[in-house]
Amino acid sequence: MKFSLDNIILDFNGTIIDDASYTTDVLNEMLLMQGHKTVTVEEYKTYFTFPVIKYYELVGFKLPPEGNDDFDALAKYFIERYRGGFNNVKTFPDMKDFVETYKGKKTLILLSATKESELIPQTKMVGVNDYFDHIIGVSDIYAKGKAEVAKDFFGKTHLNPKKTLFIGDTLHDAEVAKELGANIILVARGHQTKEVLQKGFDGLIVDSLEEVKNYIE
Repeated sequence: MKFSLDNIILDFNGTIIDDASYTTDVLNEMLLMQGHKTVTVEEYKTYFTFPVIKYYELVGFKLPPEGNDDFDALAKYFIERYRGGFNNVKTFPDMKDFVETYKGKKTLILLSATKESELIPQTKMVGVNDYFDHIIGVSDIYAKGKAEVAKDFFGKTHLNPKKTLFIGDTLHDAEVAKELGANIILVARGHQTKEVLQKGFDGLIVDSLEEVKNYIE
């Protein structure tokens, strides 16, 4: 099976950048601050989900009414702490070759659950902003609006979702693609384990962006 495409959407965290280990480090710092047990990277990838508040509960934070951990404060702390060490985050080795293959041939779109004012500096820091025709983030730091901003963007630009491939690393990316009406391939090396992806998604799951090329005309 090959997709006939005009547009390619790539998720940012876990698809373009390899930041699951760094995210786990920041998460563990927060867990220790609140007196909770830390998690391994594999445990984090098992727990990670959207909305973010649900994953915070799964990793061990005790939010009201069960506990006193403040989700708003934790979310804001994560943004600040994550930003502080972001200069150590790298793209996946095959990412630049992938986008260079389709630059000028497809409309390349970067979509993220990161707040757009944070996202643009991050794409510049990892050196990918010039590869994309459009870079789209959300307006809400609690990552509630990824599907909505994608649909708004496609409504304004009149791009055809059916001629679009969404490449992501989480079940949420598959849900966003479904809401948008786009095709989807998940790459199992980001923020959710392959086992989690296989349990919640019956479509194409690959291990690298290089493999994705096999499915694009």
